[in-house]
Amino acid sequence: MTKPFENIKDFETTYREYYNPLVNFVNKYINNFENSKEVVQFTFVKIWENKDKIEVHSSPKSYLFQVTKNSMIDYIRKNKNHLSNTDLDTNDLNILDDNGKQLDPYIVRQAVENCLKDKKEKSREIFILNKFEGLTYEEIADYLRISKRSVEDNISKILIHLKKELRNHPDFFD
Repeated sequence: MTKPFENIKDFETTYREYYNPLVNFVNKYINNFENSKEVVQFTFVKIWENKDKIEVHSSPKSYLFQVTKNSMIDYIRKNKNHLSNTDLDTNDLNILDDNGKQLDPYIVRQAVENCLKDKKEKSREIFILNKFEGLTYEEIADYLRISKRSVEDNISKILIHLKKELRNHPDFFD
């Protein structure tokens, strides 16, 4: 657990290092550099305003990309009437149900988190670090001081559990 944004010098260094990669990341989805810059700028402002409360449980890079992704999703939701369908790469961002309707990422995440409540804490942590925080199996193994194989096994078991539990979820299928 670290606080990588506590002082202005560290924050400025992080900003300079990750601003352009984050803009490029967002732009892959919304295909508009000005809007992408706006999303990233908003993300950094939000981080700076909450710097005292933020505790990073993963790498600062993974944290930044996850927070930026969440900001981008919020931006898309707020501006979906102004963004044309061609501005979004639907293959990367949208999750579609069997009828082709777009599923709300918030609802998907809530359903997944509800299914994880009955799993062991370590298994939940491994899954969250991989799927929500974006860490690789190797990074998780190093962070938790366990084997890569243990990470693979835990994620595999959770995915099987989720598939079984979410098969008849009312928000996903009619």
